[in-house]
Amino acid sequence: MKKLGEVLWEGIALVLMVLFAYTSFSKWYDWGGTQNAMYNQVFPQWMATLLLYGLPIMELVLAIMLLFPKTRTLSLWACLICLISFTVYIGLVLTDVFGRIPCSCGGVISSLGWETHFLFNLGFVVLAVVGILVKPDGKGTLDMRRETED
Repeated sequence: MKKLGEVLWEGIALVLMVLFAYTSFSKWYDWGGTQNAMYNQVFPQWMATLLLYGLPIMELVLAIMLLFPKTRTLSLWACLICLISFTVYIGLVLTDVFGRIPCSCGGVISSLGWETHFLFNLGFVVLAVVGILVKPDGKGTLDMRRETED
């Protein structure tokens, strides 16, 4: 019988895998919309081009890595970094740092407003952190157990 930590680790990996695979495939499915959205962002065109081609590949690679226990922790960390980065970007948009609000994301997520998308991302940041912390073998994670001398 699996322990709760292992079930959580696998379940969170599955949820993040679906999210990252979905975002990857939705970019490819609506390539024209993805191009328009990316080039409407506030960063330079060279960065938009890099993200346009790099993000869908990276998202798919991370989704695949989440399938395998040997690469799952590395992928959880990489997913966490991606989620934090995008959440910070959304926070900057919401605080009007850029002076304008760029267009929204594609797919089902496009129906979310920027504020809701920010909260959506925060939820996945929390999931990724929990996934890292509950890794069954305890390697590379915070050890919440106290050791005592008898």
